Amino acid sequence: MKSFHIITFGCQMNEHDSERMAGILSGRDYTVAAGAADADLVILNTCSIREKAEQKFYSELGRLRELQKERPGLKIAVAGCIAQQEGKKLLRHASHVDLVLGPSDIGRLGELLERGQTTGRAVVSTEGDPEYHLKRIPSTRAGSIKAWVSIMHGCDNFCTYCVVPYLRGRERSRTPEHIVDEARDLAARGFKEVTLLGQNVNSYGKGLGRQIDFPLLLSMINGVSGIERIRFVTSHPRDLSDELIAAMRDLPKVCEALHLPVQSGSDRVLKSMNRGYDRSAYLEKVRKLRAAVPGLALTTDIIVGFPGETLDDFEQTMSLLKEVRYANIFSFRYSTRPGTAALAMPDHLSEPEKEAR
Repeated sequence: MKSFHIITFGCQMNEHDSERMAGILSGRDYTVAAGAADADLVILNTCSIREKAEQKFYSELGRLRELQKERPGLKIAVAGCIAQQEGKKLLRHASHVDLVLGPSDIGRLGELLERGQTTGRAVVSTEGDPEYHLKRIPSTRAGSIKAWVSIMHGCDNFCTYCVVPYLRGRERSRTPEHIVDEARDLAARGFKEVTLLGQNVNSYGKGLGRQIDFPLLLSMINGVSGIERIRFVTSHPRDLSDELIAAMRDLPKVCEALHLPVQSGSDRVLKSMNRGYDRSAYLEKVRKLRAAVPGLALTTDIIVGFPGETLDDFEQTMSLLKEVRYANIFSFRYSTRPGTAALAMPDHLSEPEKEAR
């Protein structure tokens, strides 16, 4: 019986994709290895949202090259956004990789491994099944109380710094019936908390051709017996509606926690980022949220050193942080990403300037 080990980089979507790959492999009689050194197959589920995540991946890939020299039978697969971004190019400087598959190719993992075994050649698959993330895929859950539930895939926002729309495609929503059925199944297995996943959960329902939106979906899951807590990520401030705020206030199972990435406190930078809101609109939504949910734990993301960001722009971000008083802040230096509009913008800041801020 063969064994596998999955190393996951990046966001919650990737963590859930790793659970799905584990479910597929378990269904093919693979067992979970204690670590890479004990596995017959190692999968690197990658993230390219920031340069640092890419660097971590390539460092790990180098370590696996050395491990493969000691264990020639070891198979190495690269999944996720770097796989989608690089495709066949990845094999040019990583000839020890046996399989490259994009996020929408995960459902074919077993088939692709078999193809590689039959041909003895590296397999690259990045065309993908656009409906894959809308399907119910068996998952090996990492825990027994909390579970991820994907409600949509892709992004239509095209923030100028972000590669997600190019690598994960446009927004597509799962049907509410499939999502609620998955929540019921999790409850029957003893899970108490679900976290609903999407690049922008606030725009859930677009393209389904029916009267369904995210607040209504929350209400439906709130009615699932056995599920006691509901969380969700990520929310785009532009699409945060009064109806969603009311749902957070009125639905008892929805946790009093919200991650609402602001990215900058400067209107000029927000416009350059193509975020679709300004400082005052964001602060007004924060005011409404706190009036409706007084105990709300609000967290955010901040990008410092975006191209053209002046010291005054940065000070505006700092003043917004003081005004909002977040429960937690995740701050990142701006990272150039291939194919994004921000890459071609003038006035990129030096790394020491970004680091200082």
